[in-house]
Amino acid sequence: MSRIPEFEIRDSENYKIIYAMGVFGGLAHNDGRMILYLDVLKTKPVRGEPGQEEVDKVIRERQVEVHMSPATWKSMAKWMMEHVQRVEKQFGAIPEEPVSSSAKTDSSKSHVV
Repeated sequence: MSRIPEFEIRDSENYKIIYAMGVFGGLAHNDGRMILYLDVLKTKPVRGEPGQEEVDKVIRERQVEVHMSPATWKSMAKWMMEHVQRVEKQFGAIPEEPVSSSAKTDSSKSHVV
């Protein structure tokens, strides 16, 4: 009879928690990649309006790049959709963020999630 080995969960030395505003990347026959990013707004004061600021620049910071097999990609997509369906069943539809027209036609382009 085979013995089930002990299972331990451990955080790697480089483990970190990030917040992502979007993702870009794509899937090929042998590899998938997702690059998660965060948009940071740089502001400047509005002249003549004390305390007011306007966005001067948007800096897209790439947070992490994840590579995986197509099978893992598919498994993760299924897992995420199961969670979406459960939450929507309980709380109603989750609104989708707008996607640029170029992202709709090319899966390697940026997509806000």
